[in-house]
Amino acid sequence: METNLSATLNGSALAAPPNTTGRCFEWFAENGLSENVTFGTVVKICGNSSGWGPFAFPGREVLTIFSSFLCVLLNGLVVFGVAKLQQNKPLYYLIANLAVTDIMTNIVGNVMLELTETVTYRMFIVFIVTVLHFPVILSLTGLVLLSVDRYVSVQHPIFYHGTVGSGHVLVAVAGAWVSAALLCFSPMMGWNCKGTNTSNDRCFLGAVEGSFIVFMTVLCAAGVVVVVFTNARVFVTLRRRLNIAANGNHQQHVGCVHMNQQHIISAQKKARSVLVIIVVFLITWLLFLWWQVTVLVSIYNSWESLVSIGINLQFRFVFLVVLWLSPIVNPLVYAFRLPALRRVVWNSLMNGAVRLWRRLVPPQQVHPAAIQMPAVDV
Repeated sequence: METNLSATLNGSALAAPPNTTGRCFEWFAENGLSENVTFGTVVKICGNSSGWGPFAFPGREVLTIFSSFLCVLLNGLVVFGVAKLQQNKPLYYLIANLAVTDIMTNIVGNVMLELTETVTYRMFIVFIVTVLHFPVILSLTGLVLLSVDRYVSVQHPIFYHGTVGSGHVLVAVAGAWVSAALLCFSPMMGWNCKGTNTSNDRCFLGAVEGSFIVFMTVLCAAGVVVVVFTNARVFVTLRRRLNIAANGNHQQHVGCVHMNQQHIISAQKKARSVLVIIVVFLITWLLFLWWQVTVLVSIYNSWESLVSIGINLQFRFVFLVVLWLSPIVNPLVYAFRLPALRRVVWNSLMNGAVRLWRRLVPPQQVHPAAIQMPAVDV
């Protein structure tokens, strides 16, 4: 590939790539060479070494294997537990949907690491924007559906238990998958710089139109607002009910019912869980929005100023948190906090361990003739 690149440069009137990293990336995008070289080749040339880039850091292979194992194990246990419970509750369908999207997010992230030397520079940039966005948007919509489900069940319990069923949730999940696919893969269907004849100064490295990045950033920001608002309202409602129960106020309040000690303990645990959910969610998704805004700045400004402030490390950090760490944390925060799901998974693991031990160390069979019968005096 480097030989072909040298031949292309020598046979054309193009000048050599700029020495600065940011301008070098823009140069390959603007001069029609993004279809002829791989992303890995451009990184080696513009980064001045093979160790430059968001995916090149010591111990990456070990981290990838370990995180992928944990992600598939934890989320696989969640899906297994939901199937084992066989409860047609909307919450469990949403938990299973989030687990599946987390597994897919991790797999997509690992596949992207292997494509740097096999696809062209332009196609890899398109993949970063589309293929990476798809599981991320699916995960966000799954969290939105979980938050709305929790909000309705707490704020309007009678309506929720009497109206919302598994069919409604399945339709919502299917709609989320179809909508995310249509939105995220629209650059491959024409919403790109070539399809809209957009100038390079309004494109993300000559591949994706800036309006698409703006739209996805606004969409992600709206999802973050919905999740934070609904969970904050649930937390405030639970705290208000706990305060009423603690003060012994038995007057009629809208949305409040009499709470015994068991209900109080359950509400306290749920309030703590909601607070943890808000904190973990904000840490992850504010980082992702930070990256989205950085991409927008690069479109309407220049990559050179962003490289000088460490966009390489920024993308690496966001990539690690959103695609590797978040799929591991989500089942711990959202799924295994449910006692019924936690219990069925634990019991299944224990039963499986006992069966495995009995197969590996089978109990000794004693022949009846070898049994010594005690003598009985008549």
